Amino acid sequence: MKTRSNTVTAGLYAFGIVWGLVIVAPVFWLGLLSLKTRLDAFAIPPKLIFTPTLQAYYDVFGDSKFLTAIGNSLVISIGSVVLSLLVAIPAAYGLRNLRGPLRYHSMLSILLIRMVPGMVYLLPFFVLYKYLNLLDTHIGLIIVHLIFNVPLIIWMLAPIWASIPKDLSEAARIDGATPLQILMLVDLPLLKGGILASSILAFIFSWNEFLFALILTRRAVVTLPVAIVNFLAYEGTEWGKISAASMFIIVPAVVFGFLVRRYMIAGLSGGAVKG
Repeated sequence: MKTRSNTVTAGLYAFGIVWGLVIVAPVFWLGLLSLKTRLDAFAIPPKLIFTPTLQAYYDVFGDSKFLTAIGNSLVISIGSVVLSLLVAIPAAYGLRNLRGPLRYHSMLSILLIRMVPGMVYLLPFFVLYKYLNLLDTHIGLIIVHLIFNVPLIIWMLAPIWASIPKDLSEAARIDGATPLQILMLVDLPLLKGGILASSILAFIFSWNEFLFALILTRRAVVTLPVAIVNFLAYEGTEWGKISAASMFIIVPAVVFGFLVRRYMIAGLSGGAVKG
């Protein structure tokens, strides 16, 4: 039995290593491509040993349009996270007090909103934004991102909130605390890990979102994923710039991904148990 257990464990480790390599290989190749000259990038067979150059990064960050796209992505991502939290936290707080079928159907409805493909929302928002003059605006994209970020945050906070003992809020209520004071001084400090984790995931979604940014923007509010398309020129595809720009987009997502794991554990296990 022990030998079988060791074999299964070794097989799982082997599968994990192979699967990890499958995931990392395209990113590794993209990083290599960003460090190659145009001649080395098109070499056949591909060169694994070459003289690296940062020229593609110099070209990308020397492009004023790309720098503007960085600013747009930061404004939209941060704005979307902040506004999503302002909507999702009170909603999750209200769902905590629901019971039975009403809670079940409310959570299911919120999940269905998140699961609907973005293409379904695209045409109605385009027509509405054209009428309201919200095309190519920061607030326009931020509002669209709420459709996906708010349900995500609610679904992450609701189970964490449900795990907080109600004795804490009852004790605060007996001491004369108002519902707002209970929310701000009792519940939110215990939820900070979950709030940070869901905020990071919402930021990653807004940072990487392409479809709505492509259709609902023109020139003023171009984001990073759309800016990469500008390197697909008629004269030829600038693979070095595309690779360098893509690596710049990937790095924050990877870093925040590790932060999500850390603070998710803190959000699930911290706070109330120690109180």
